[in-house]
Amino acid sequence: MTTAETKFYQQLKVAVAPWADLTDAQWTQLAAIFRHRTAAKKDYLLVPGDMVHELVFVCHGLLRFYYLSADGTESNKAFIAENTFAGPLGAFTLNLPVMYGVQALEDTSLLVATYTDFAGLFDEHPAFDRLGRRLAEWLLARKELRARSLLQQQASERYLDFVSQHRGLVQRVPQYHIASYLGITEVSLSRLRRALAQSAHDKAA
Repeated sequence: MTTAETKFYQQLKVAVAPWADLTDAQWTQLAAIFRHRTAAKKDYLLVPGDMVHELVFVCHGLLRFYYLSADGTESNKAFIAENTFAGPLGAFTLNLPVMYGVQALEDTSLLVATYTDFAGLFDEHPAFDRLGRRLAEWLLARKELRARSLLQQQASERYLDFVSQHRGLVQRVPQYHIASYLGITEVSLSRLRRALAQSAHDKAA
């Protein structure tokens, strides 16, 4: 294992620690199901319709999760950066194809495990079952917050929330991808940013 890979597995260990108190032996079991994978900028790791059920942990880099409409239009679902999990929990549970695609927006290093291997640990020890439950709760909470944002918030509120919650991504994600994530056009996003900047200037004057 390279020095970089050792660091990546340590990142994973730190990430799961708040969710489950694993012994050294249990951590070794968990680490064994994950494999290191890399993706170059603009590479597609997954396309809608793939029957691939994997849990990913981003060690370095940035991923874009998107839906694809019948006319070929892409709508961004999420951006996943360092020290964050992602995966098609619903597709795995229902044994369905994945409905979204995944593209690397930067050169990215991942740790990847199949959901089958991950779920296979649940019967090994209550700590693994607890980890799986906490991860599922976290993924579902993210999905619920995203749905509420699209249904109940104005575009300006969604943008301000994005900046607040993902401050480090504003400079890393192209504006047209942010606009797609917010459910507006790139032109509308530019107008929105100008209006917010003007409002902030007026308040400071």
